Amino acid sequence: MAKEIFVSIGVDVDAVAGWLGSYGGEDSPDDISRGLFAGEVGTPRLLDLFDKEGLTTSWFIPGHSVETFPKQMQMVADAGHEIGIHGYSHENPIAMTREQEQAVLDKSFALITELAGKAPTGYVAPWWEFSPVTNELLLEKGIKYDHSLMHNDFTPYYVRVGDIPTELKNYHTTT
Repeated sequence: MAKEIFVSIGVDVDAVAGWLGSYGGEDSPDDISRGLFAGEVGTPRLLDLFDKEGLTTSWFIPGHSVETFPKQMQMVADAGHEIGIHGYSHENPIAMTREQEQAVLDKSFALITELAGKAPTGYVAPWWEFSPVTNELLLEKGIKYDHSLMHNDFTPYYVRVGDIPTELKNYHTTT
């Protein structure tokens, strides 16, 4: 009997947002060009590949990408992939006040909820950074897991505060 293997594939659609919020690329035609390629060309190519291989994946989309590439991001939702939050324009959480981070999270949450037709449960940290209040804000929004941490490849990263795992409801594993 064949053993079932589970794999998580996550796609970060940084597109133009990744250059706006991270590297000051808003004035760089080259950076903007790479971002446009990601949204207009890369997204459909990945969707075709995943469809061909029969894979359902998780996409972490900045709110800016939802607004800039509505057709392509709708294709992601229509294909049945999970959609999670990845900031609005790839802002660094460490550089924001709690109120600023909350506003970005609220805006991104609303855009992703509207796109996906349901509230997101996954998150990728822009800049791969967490402020002292990021996890608290995520838990308040019902976010259950983070896809940006990397020190373990076989264990999910549940959103926690104070490095104490939150209660996991309806969590089941299969072996």
